[in-house]
Amino acid sequence: MARPVTARAFVAAALTAALLAGCGGGDGGSGDDRSVRFQVFGDAEELAAYREVVAAYERGGGGDVQLVEVPDRDAHLQKIATGFAAGRPPEVFLVNYRNFAGYAVRGALDPVGPRLTRSKVLRRKAFYSKPVEAFTVDDTLQCMPQNVSSLVVYYNRDLFKEVGLDEPRRGWTYAEFVAAARRLTDRDPPATAIARYGVGLDPSIVRLAPFIWSAGGDIVDDPDDPTKLTISTPRGREGLFAFLDLQGGERLAPIEREVEAKGLEERFLDGELGMFLSSRREVPLFRTIEDFDWDVASFPRLRERASVLHSDAYCLAKGDGADAAWRFVEFAAGPEGQRLLARSGRIVPSLRSVARSKDFLDPSKPPRSSQVFLDAIPTIRRLPVASTWPELEDAIDLAIKRGYFTELTVEETLERIDKETAPLLKRARDARP
Repeated sequence: MARPVTARAFVAAALTAALLAGCGGGDGGSGDDRSVRFQVFGDAEELAAYREVVAAYERGGGGDVQLVEVPDRDAHLQKIATGFAAGRPPEVFLVNYRNFAGYAVRGALDPVGPRLTRSKVLRRKAFYSKPVEAFTVDDTLQCMPQNVSSLVVYYNRDLFKEVGLDEPRRGWTYAEFVAAARRLTDRDPPATAIARYGVGLDPSIVRLAPFIWSAGGDIVDDPDDPTKLTISTPRGREGLFAFLDLQGGERLAPIEREVEAKGLEERFLDGELGMFLSSRREVPLFRTIEDFDWDVASFPRLRERASVLHSDAYCLAKGDGADAAWRFVEFAAGPEGQRLLARSGRIVPSLRSVARSKDFLDPSKPPRSSQVFLDAIPTIRRLPVASTWPELEDAIDLAIKRGYFTELTVEETLERIDKETAPLLKRARDARP
Protein backbone atom coordinates (compact mmCIF):
# COMPACT_ATOMS: atom_id res chain seq x y z
CA MET A 1 0.00 0.00 0.00
CA ALA A 2 1.33 3.44 -0.88
CA ARG A 3 2.45 5.65 1.98
CA PRO A 4 0.00 8.53 2.56
CA VAL A 5 1.24 11.99 1.65
CA THR A 6 1.69 13.83 4.94
CA ALA A 7 1.39 17.57 5.43
CA ARG A 8 5.13 17.85 5.99
CA ALA A 9 6.01 15.89 2.84
CA PHE A 10 3.58 18.16 0.99
CA VAL A 11 5.50 21.19 2.30
CA ALA A 12 8.74 20.02 0.71
CA ALA A 13 7.13 19.38 -2.66
CA ALA A 14 5.26 22.69 -2.68
CA LEU A 15 8.35 24.67 -1.69
CA THR A 16 10.40 23.06 -4.45
CA ALA A 17 7.71 24.00 -6.96
CA ALA A 18 7.59 27.52 -5.57
CA LEU A 19 11.34 28.03 -5.91
CA LEU A 20 11.32 26.74 -9.45
CA ALA A 21 8.61 29.29 -10.19
CA GLY A 22 10.46 32.04 -8.32
CA CYS A 23 8.84 32.35 -4.89
CA GLY A 24 8.64 35.54 -2.90
CA GLY A 25 6.33 38.04 -1.35
CA GLY A 26 3.24 38.75 -3.33
CA ASP A 27 1.21 41.86 -3.83
CA GLY A 28 -0.15 43.88 -0.94
CA GLY A 29 1.80 47.10 -1.15
CA SER A 30 5.20 48.14 0.09
CA GLY A 31 6.78 50.41 2.63
CA ASP A 32 5.52 51.27 6.11
CA ASP A 33 1.84 50.99 5.19
CA ARG A 34 2.10 47.40 4.04
CA SER A 35 -0.39 44.99 5.62
CA VAL A 36 1.30 41.98 7.19
CA ARG A 37 -0.34 38.57 7.13
CA PHE A 38 0.49 36.52 10.24
CA GLN A 39 -0.54 32.86 10.11
CA VAL A 40 -0.97 30.66 13.19
CA PHE A 41 -2.90 27.58 14.22
CA GLY A 42 -4.46 26.58 17.51
CA ASP A 43 -7.65 26.09 19.48
CA ALA A 44 -9.97 28.92 20.46
CA GLU A 45 -8.04 29.88 23.60
CA GLU A 46 -4.68 30.00 21.77
CA LEU A 47 -6.05 32.05 18.89
CA ALA A 48 -7.58 34.53 21.32
CA ALA A 49 -4.10 35.14 22.74
CA TYR A 50 -2.68 35.89 19.29
CA ARG A 51 -5.53 38.28 18.61
CA GLU A 52 -4.48 40.17 21.74
CA VAL A 53 -0.92 40.49 20.48
CA VAL A 54 -2.06 41.74 17.07
CA ALA A 55 -4.48 44.22 18.64
CA ALA A 56 -1.79 45.59 20.98
CA TYR A 57 0.63 46.02 18.07
CA GLU A 58 -1.94 47.90 16.01
CA ARG A 59 -2.96 50.09 18.96
CA GLY A 60 0.65 51.12 19.33
CA GLY A 61 0.74 52.36 15.75
CA GLY A 62 2.68 49.41 14.42
CA GLY A 63 0.64 49.03 11.27
CA ASP A 64 -2.01 46.63 10.00
CA VAL A 65 -1.67 42.90 10.71
CA GLN A 66 -4.09 40.37 9.28
CA LEU A 67 -4.26 37.34 11.53
CA VAL A 68 -4.75 34.19 9.46
CA GLU A 69 -6.20 31.56 11.80
CA VAL A 70 -5.95 27.85 10.98
CA PRO A 71 -7.50 25.18 13.25
CA ASP A 72 -4.81 22.48 13.19
CA ARG A 73 -1.14 21.89 12.45
CA ASP A 74 -1.48 19.89 9.22
CA ALA A 75 -3.81 22.45 7.65
CA HIS A 76 -1.44 25.20 8.82
CA LEU A 77 1.60 23.59 7.16
CA GLN A 78 -0.29 22.90 3.95
CA LYS A 79 -1.62 26.45 3.77
CA ILE A 80 1.90 27.86 4.18
CA ALA A 81 3.22 25.54 1.48
CA THR A 82 0.46 26.36 -0.99
CA GLY A 83 1.06 30.05 -0.26
CA PHE A 84 4.70 29.67 -1.28
CA ALA A 85 3.72 27.66 -4.34
CA ALA A 86 1.34 30.43 -5.40
CA GLY A 87 3.99 33.09 -4.82
CA ARG A 88 2.06 34.65 -1.94
CA PRO A 89 3.06 33.12 1.38
CA PRO A 90 2.11 34.80 4.66
CA GLU A 91 4.72 37.40 5.53
CA VAL A 92 5.01 35.91 9.05
CA PHE A 93 4.13 32.41 10.16
CA LEU A 94 4.66 30.48 13.38
CA VAL A 95 6.32 27.09 12.98
CA ASN A 96 7.95 24.45 15.19
CA TYR A 97 11.71 23.90 14.95
CA ARG A 98 11.09 20.34 13.73
CA ASN A 99 9.30 21.70 10.65
CA PHE A 100 11.19 24.81 9.57
CA ALA A 101 14.44 23.51 8.05
CA GLY A 102 12.86 22.74 4.68
CA TYR A 103 11.99 26.42 4.29
CA ALA A 104 15.49 27.50 5.29
CA VAL A 105 17.54 25.20 3.04
CA ARG A 106 15.36 26.06 0.05
CA GLY A 107 15.96 29.78 0.52
CA ALA A 108 12.32 30.57 1.23
CA LEU A 109 13.01 32.51 4.43
CA ASP A 110 14.38 35.94 5.18
CA PRO A 111 16.80 34.98 8.01
CA VAL A 112 16.23 37.01 11.16
CA GLY A 113 19.82 36.74 12.44
CA PRO A 114 21.17 39.84 10.66
CA ARG A 115 18.03 41.78 11.58
CA LEU A 116 18.39 40.76 15.22
CA THR A 117 21.99 42.01 15.23
CA ARG A 118 20.82 45.43 14.02
CA SER A 119 17.70 45.57 16.21
CA LYS A 120 17.31 48.32 18.80
CA VAL A 121 14.46 46.36 20.43
CA LEU A 122 15.76 42.79 20.83
CA ARG A 123 19.10 41.36 21.96
CA ARG A 124 20.18 37.78 21.27
CA LYS A 125 21.61 37.31 24.77
CA ALA A 126 18.22 38.11 26.30
CA PHE A 127 16.80 34.84 24.92
CA TYR A 128 17.33 31.31 26.17
CA SER A 129 20.01 29.63 24.08
CA LYS A 130 18.21 26.29 23.50
CA PRO A 131 15.52 27.63 21.13
CA VAL A 132 17.98 29.99 19.44
CA GLU A 133 20.23 27.04 18.65
CA ALA A 134 17.28 25.01 17.38
CA PHE A 135 16.39 27.65 14.79
CA THR A 136 19.97 28.22 13.61
CA VAL A 137 21.11 26.80 10.27
CA ASP A 138 24.63 27.35 8.88
CA ASP A 139 25.43 29.62 11.83
CA THR A 140 22.52 31.94 10.96
CA LEU A 141 19.39 32.35 13.05
CA GLN A 142 16.55 31.72 10.63
CA CYS A 143 13.42 32.43 12.71
CA MET A 144 12.77 34.35 15.95
CA PRO A 145 12.09 31.93 18.84
CA GLN A 146 8.85 32.59 20.67
CA ASN A 147 8.87 29.93 23.39
CA VAL A 148 10.93 27.27 25.14
CA SER A 149 8.55 24.64 26.44
CA SER A 150 9.25 21.07 27.54
CA LEU A 151 7.29 17.89 28.12
CA VAL A 152 5.63 17.90 31.55
CA VAL A 153 3.05 15.88 33.43
CA TYR A 154 -0.32 17.58 33.93
CA TYR A 155 -2.07 16.00 36.88
CA ASN A 156 -5.46 16.19 38.54
CA ARG A 157 -4.77 17.33 42.11
CA ASP A 158 -8.23 16.37 43.32
CA LEU A 159 -7.83 12.81 42.06
CA PHE A 160 -4.44 12.51 43.75
CA LYS A 161 -6.11 13.48 47.05
CA GLU A 162 -9.07 11.19 46.41
CA VAL A 163 -6.90 8.07 46.07
CA GLY A 164 -4.56 9.11 48.90
CA LEU A 165 -1.52 10.00 46.79
CA ASP A 166 1.02 12.64 47.67
CA GLU A 167 1.53 15.11 44.83
CA PRO A 168 4.59 14.51 42.65
CA ARG A 169 7.79 15.62 44.32
CA ARG A 170 10.50 17.56 42.53
CA GLY A 171 12.70 15.10 40.63
CA TRP A 172 10.29 12.17 40.95
CA THR A 173 11.21 8.89 39.31
CA TYR A 174 9.60 6.76 36.64
CA ALA A 175 8.82 4.14 39.30
CA GLU A 176 6.92 6.76 41.34
CA PHE A 177 5.14 7.94 38.19
CA VAL A 178 3.99 4.39 37.35
CA ALA A 179 2.93 3.75 40.93
CA ALA A 180 0.77 6.89 40.78
CA ALA A 181 -0.71 5.86 37.42
CA ARG A 182 -1.55 2.47 38.90
CA ARG A 183 -3.40 4.02 41.84
CA LEU A 184 -5.24 6.49 39.62
CA THR A 185 -6.44 3.87 37.15
CA ASP A 186 -10.01 2.66 37.78
CA ARG A 187 -10.53 -0.43 35.64
CA ASP A 188 -13.79 -1.69 37.13
CA PRO A 189 -15.80 1.35 38.22
CA PRO A 190 -19.35 1.10 39.56
CA ALA A 191 -22.04 1.30 36.90
CA THR A 192 -22.73 4.95 37.76
CA ALA A 193 -19.08 6.05 37.56
CA ILE A 194 -16.80 6.94 34.64
CA ALA A 195 -13.83 4.69 33.82
CA ARG A 196 -10.59 6.47 34.58
CA TYR A 197 -7.05 5.88 33.39
CA GLY A 198 -3.92 6.84 35.27
CA VAL A 199 -2.08 8.40 32.34
CA GLY A 200 -2.48 9.51 28.75
CA LEU A 201 0.12 10.37 26.12
CA ASP A 202 0.29 10.47 22.35
CA PRO A 203 2.35 7.66 20.76
CA SER A 204 4.92 9.75 18.87
CA ILE A 205 8.66 10.34 18.79
CA VAL A 206 8.32 13.73 20.50
CA ARG A 207 6.75 11.89 23.46
CA LEU A 208 9.04 8.85 23.30
CA ALA A 209 12.31 10.81 23.04
CA PRO A 210 12.60 11.87 26.70
CA PHE A 211 12.00 8.26 27.79
CA ILE A 212 14.95 7.21 25.61
CA TRP A 213 17.18 10.07 26.77
CA SER A 214 16.29 9.63 30.44
CA ALA A 215 17.27 5.97 30.18
CA GLY A 216 20.65 7.04 28.77
CA GLY A 217 19.95 6.23 25.12
CA ASP A 218 19.65 8.36 22.01
CA ILE A 219 17.39 8.76 19.00
CA VAL A 220 19.75 9.44 16.09
CA ASP A 221 23.48 9.50 15.42
CA ASP A 222 23.58 13.22 14.59
CA PRO A 223 20.71 15.65 15.38
CA ASP A 224 21.93 18.08 12.70
CA ASP A 225 22.30 15.47 9.95
CA PRO A 226 20.75 12.15 10.99
CA THR A 227 21.91 9.14 8.99
CA LYS A 228 20.66 6.36 11.26
CA LEU A 229 18.43 5.74 14.25
CA THR A 230 20.07 4.65 17.50
CA ILE A 231 17.06 3.60 19.57
CA SER A 232 18.07 -0.09 19.51
CA THR A 233 20.93 0.24 22.02
CA PRO A 234 20.39 -1.39 25.45
CA ARG A 235 19.59 1.97 27.07
CA GLY A 236 17.37 2.93 24.13
CA ARG A 237 15.44 -0.32 24.50
CA GLU A 238 15.01 0.39 28.21
CA GLY A 239 13.42 3.74 27.44
CA LEU A 240 11.23 2.25 24.71
CA PHE A 241 10.03 -0.49 27.06
CA ALA A 242 9.12 2.07 29.74
CA PHE A 243 7.07 3.95 27.15
CA LEU A 244 5.29 0.91 25.67
CA ASP A 245 4.61 -0.62 29.07
CA LEU A 246 2.22 2.20 30.00
CA GLN A 247 -0.15 0.82 27.40
CA GLY A 248 0.72 -2.83 26.94
CA GLY A 249 1.69 -3.77 30.47
CA GLU A 250 -0.94 -3.03 33.07
CA ARG A 251 -3.11 -0.98 30.68
CA LEU A 252 -2.63 2.32 32.49
CA ALA A 253 -3.61 4.37 29.42
CA PRO A 254 -6.58 4.38 27.01
CA ILE A 255 -6.50 2.03 24.02
CA GLU A 256 -6.73 3.25 20.43
CA ARG A 257 -10.49 2.95 19.91
CA GLU A 258 -11.07 4.82 23.18
CA VAL A 259 -8.78 7.66 22.11
CA GLU A 260 -10.48 7.83 18.72
CA ALA A 261 -13.86 8.08 20.45
CA LYS A 262 -12.66 10.71 22.93
CA GLY A 263 -9.31 12.51 22.72
CA LEU A 264 -6.83 12.72 25.57
CA GLU A 265 -7.28 16.46 26.15
CA GLU A 266 -11.03 15.98 26.46
CA ARG A 267 -10.54 13.05 28.82
CA PHE A 268 -8.33 15.18 31.09
CA LEU A 269 -10.85 18.02 30.96
CA ASP A 270 -13.58 15.61 32.06
CA GLY A 271 -11.57 14.10 34.91
CA GLU A 272 -11.08 10.77 33.15
CA LEU A 273 -7.26 10.93 33.16
CA GLY A 274 -5.22 11.23 36.31
CA MET A 275 -2.16 12.46 34.39
CA PHE A 276 -1.52 13.71 30.88
CA LEU A 277 1.87 14.29 29.25
CA SER A 278 2.11 17.34 27.01
CA SER A 279 3.77 20.72 26.50
CA ARG A 280 2.78 24.22 27.65
CA ARG A 281 0.26 24.66 24.84
CA GLU A 282 -2.45 22.88 26.88
CA VAL A 283 -2.58 25.59 29.56
CA PRO A 284 -5.07 28.05 27.95
CA LEU A 285 -7.55 25.20 27.39
CA PHE A 286 -7.02 23.66 30.82
CA ARG A 287 -7.59 27.02 32.50
CA THR A 288 -11.23 26.62 31.49
CA ILE A 289 -11.54 23.68 33.93
CA GLU A 290 -13.89 24.49 36.81
CA ASP A 291 -14.63 21.04 38.27
CA PHE A 292 -11.22 20.21 39.73
CA ASP A 293 -7.80 21.60 40.57
CA TRP A 294 -4.75 20.67 38.49
CA ASP A 295 -1.03 21.37 38.29
CA VAL A 296 2.12 20.28 36.45
CA ALA A 297 5.08 18.11 37.46
CA SER A 298 8.41 17.44 35.81
CA PHE A 299 8.96 14.57 33.40
CA PRO A 300 9.77 11.50 35.56
CA ARG A 301 13.39 10.34 35.65
CA LEU A 302 14.41 6.83 34.59
CA ARG A 303 18.20 7.18 35.04
CA GLU A 304 18.85 10.87 34.44
CA ARG A 305 16.81 14.05 34.11
CA ALA A 306 15.65 14.75 30.57
CA SER A 307 12.93 16.45 28.58
CA VAL A 308 12.29 17.36 24.97
CA LEU A 309 12.27 20.84 23.48
CA HIS A 310 8.96 22.21 22.26
CA SER A 311 9.62 25.53 20.57
CA ASP A 312 7.96 27.65 17.90
CA ALA A 313 9.33 30.71 16.14
CA TYR A 314 8.20 33.57 13.96
CA CYS A 315 9.52 33.00 10.43
CA LEU A 316 9.66 35.69 7.74
CA ALA A 317 8.92 34.76 4.14
CA LYS A 318 11.49 36.18 1.75
CA GLY A 319 9.97 39.01 -0.25
CA ASP A 320 8.92 42.63 -0.30
CA GLY A 321 6.99 42.37 2.95
CA ALA A 322 9.90 41.19 5.12
CA ASP A 323 10.73 44.63 6.55
CA ALA A 324 7.17 45.26 7.74
CA ALA A 325 6.96 41.69 8.97
CA TRP A 326 10.12 42.11 11.04
CA ARG A 327 8.71 45.16 12.78
CA PHE A 328 5.75 43.06 13.90
CA VAL A 329 8.05 40.23 15.01
CA GLU A 330 10.15 42.66 17.06
CA PHE A 331 6.97 43.47 18.97
CA ALA A 332 5.54 39.95 19.17
CA ALA A 333 8.84 38.36 20.28
CA GLY A 334 9.71 41.34 22.45
CA PRO A 335 8.79 42.00 26.09
CA GLU A 336 5.26 43.30 25.51
CA GLY A 337 4.23 40.58 23.05
CA GLN A 338 5.70 37.80 25.20
CA ARG A 339 4.07 39.20 28.34
CA LEU A 340 0.66 39.04 26.64
CA LEU A 341 1.17 35.44 25.55
CA ALA A 342 2.63 34.48 28.92
CA ARG A 343 -0.43 35.84 30.74
CA SER A 344 -2.67 33.78 28.46
CA GLY A 345 -0.79 30.67 29.59
CA ARG A 346 0.16 29.74 26.01
CA ILE A 347 3.96 30.00 26.14
CA VAL A 348 7.04 29.47 28.22
CA PRO A 349 8.65 32.76 27.15
CA SER A 350 11.91 32.55 25.24
CA LEU A 351 12.86 35.90 26.79
CA ARG A 352 14.55 35.18 30.13
CA SER A 353 13.20 38.33 31.78
CA VAL A 354 9.57 37.52 30.94
CA ALA A 355 9.94 33.84 31.87
CA ARG A 356 11.15 34.86 35.33
CA SER A 357 8.40 37.45 35.82
CA LYS A 358 4.97 37.22 37.43
CA ASP A 359 3.45 37.33 33.93
CA PHE A 360 4.56 33.70 33.59
CA LEU A 361 5.04 32.49 37.17
CA ASP A 362 1.86 33.99 38.69
CA PRO A 363 0.77 31.29 41.21
CA SER A 364 -2.79 32.64 41.29
CA LYS A 365 -3.35 31.16 37.84
CA PRO A 366 -2.93 27.46 37.12
CA PRO A 367 -0.56 25.84 36.89
CA ARG A 368 0.80 27.09 40.18
CA SER A 369 4.04 25.18 39.54
CA SER A 370 5.06 26.91 36.31
CA GLN A 371 8.62 27.00 37.65
CA VAL A 372 8.73 23.33 36.56
CA PHE A 373 9.08 24.48 32.94
CA LEU A 374 12.04 26.72 33.76
CA ASP A 375 13.72 24.05 35.89
CA ALA A 376 13.60 21.70 32.88
CA ILE A 377 15.44 24.04 30.50
CA PRO A 378 19.00 22.87 31.41
CA THR A 379 18.01 19.25 30.70
CA ILE A 380 16.05 19.90 27.49
CA ARG A 381 17.28 18.21 24.33
CA ARG A 382 16.01 18.74 20.82
CA LEU A 383 14.99 16.41 18.07
CA PRO A 384 16.80 16.75 14.73
CA VAL A 385 16.75 19.99 12.80
CA ALA A 386 17.17 18.84 9.20
CA SER A 387 15.13 19.19 6.03
CA THR A 388 14.86 15.39 5.89
CA TRP A 389 13.52 15.04 9.44
CA PRO A 390 9.79 15.84 9.09
CA GLU A 391 9.05 12.97 6.72
CA LEU A 392 11.24 10.64 8.78
CA GLU A 393 9.41 11.70 11.95
CA ASP A 394 6.06 10.91 10.34
CA ALA A 395 7.31 7.41 9.51
CA ILE A 396 8.64 6.86 13.05
CA ASP A 397 5.35 8.08 14.53
CA LEU A 398 3.41 5.59 12.43
CA ALA A 399 5.57 2.74 13.72
CA ILE A 400 5.41 3.91 17.33
CA LYS A 401 1.64 4.19 17.15
CA ARG A 402 1.37 0.60 15.91
CA GLY A 403 3.75 -0.63 18.58
CA TYR A 404 1.97 1.26 21.36
CA PHE A 405 -1.62 0.48 20.50
CA THR A 406 -1.23 -3.09 19.23
CA GLU A 407 0.94 -4.06 22.21
CA LEU A 408 4.01 -5.09 20.23
CA THR A 409 7.15 -6.08 22.09
CA VAL A 410 10.21 -3.82 22.08
CA GLU A 411 11.80 -6.00 19.38
CA GLU A 412 8.68 -5.97 17.23
CA THR A 413 8.35 -2.21 17.59
CA LEU A 414 12.00 -1.67 16.61
CA GLU A 415 11.46 -3.89 13.55
CA ARG A 416 8.43 -1.81 12.63
CA ILE A 417 10.40 1.44 13.04
CA ASP A 418 13.22 0.08 10.87
CA LYS A 419 10.76 -1.05 8.18
CA GLU A 420 9.10 2.39 8.03
CA THR A 421 12.30 4.46 8.11
CA ALA A 422 14.92 2.45 6.20
CA PRO A 423 13.86 3.65 2.71
CA LEU A 424 13.81 7.30 3.85
CA LEU A 425 17.23 7.08 5.49
CA LYS A 426 18.69 5.40 2.40
CA ARG A 427 17.21 8.09 0.16
CA ALA A 428 18.70 10.80 2.39
CA ARG A 429 22.15 9.13 2.34
CA ASP A 430 22.05 8.70 -1.43
CA ALA A 431 21.18 12.37 -1.88
CA ARG A 432 24.28 13.55 -0.01
CA PRO A 433 27.05 14.97 -2.21
